[in-house]
Amino acid sequence: MLGIARTLAALGCLWVIGASVTQLAGAWGGGRKDHSQPQGAPRRGVLYNLTAAMLPTHKETVRHHLIEFAAGMMLHAGVLMVLLGAVLAVIDPDVGTAVLHISRPIAGLSLLIGVILLARRIFSWTLRSMSSIDDYLAILAVIGLLLLATGFGGGDGNLTGLLLYTALLLAYLPLGKLRHAVFFFAVRIDLGRRLGHRGTYPPPTESPHGR
Repeated sequence: MLGIARTLAALGCLWVIGASVTQLAGAWGGGRKDHSQPQGAPRRGVLYNLTAAMLPTHKETVRHHLIEFAAGMMLHAGVLMVLLGAVLAVIDPDVGTAVLHISRPIAGLSLLIGVILLARRIFSWTLRSMSSIDDYLAILAVIGLLLLATGFGGGDGNLTGLLLYTALLLAYLPLGKLRHAVFFFAVRIDLGRRLGHRGTYPPPTESPHGR
């Protein structure tokens, strides 16, 4: 059964890659040709937009909500750690199991944060009024993964269950809100490239790594 779970998780990875590439190609679509004269380096713009531009000092929405920002970062860190363990388990179950064991405390904290954020979305009229079904499906899917990872005790049975769930999660990822895991970086890279070309990023008084 573990072999089947590893195969399904591997197919899930291939599905995410294929679907994401197709979606990105359709989203970009070539765009309009930029006829402006180069004023800077696109690579420096990309580097700046993926580093210093993401710091709280550069984002007003983050500066005013530092607790929510920290909670979101912790939630994403836990999910990424668990997914890394799952992907490694597809390649080598022993290595993946070791990573999943190490990630249990992080997954537990991320699970708590995920439940709190879900409750906040449910009980806040403002958030509830702007939430779609997909918003709830996404956080519930993540909570399910973190729940399995937090209770992960090793053994083929536990690993099989986690990999089967991961396969389902990967099947859903390109179809809903969770695809922001790919589009977030794609958008920042594209914007950084364009603004770097125009010399806007990084600002003249800043290096790509900050002030």
